Amino acid sequence: MISRNVILRDQKEVMEFVDTVARYPYVVEVSLGRETMDAKSVLGMLALGFNRVMNLNIQADDAEDLLEAVSRFLCTQFGQAV
Repeated sequence: MISRNVILRDQKEVMEFVDTVARYPYVVEVSLGRETMDAKSVLGMLALGFNRVMNLNIQADDAEDLLEAVSRFLCTQFGQAV
């Protein structure tokens, strides 16, 4: 499993993120505290809110293609761009 931090600043970024993740065959989840959502679900991702550092979990050993595609959303645990 691959884990990274992501931050989605507004509804437009959530839509772009979900659209990007949906193009890949991996099982991808985003967690915030106790809540875990399917990263390919627009409603689930919108329910997590905005401007929060969330944990991105990809169920794969190698997903560099997906990480590259979502690289603009990756951040440190403090919300700074990677």
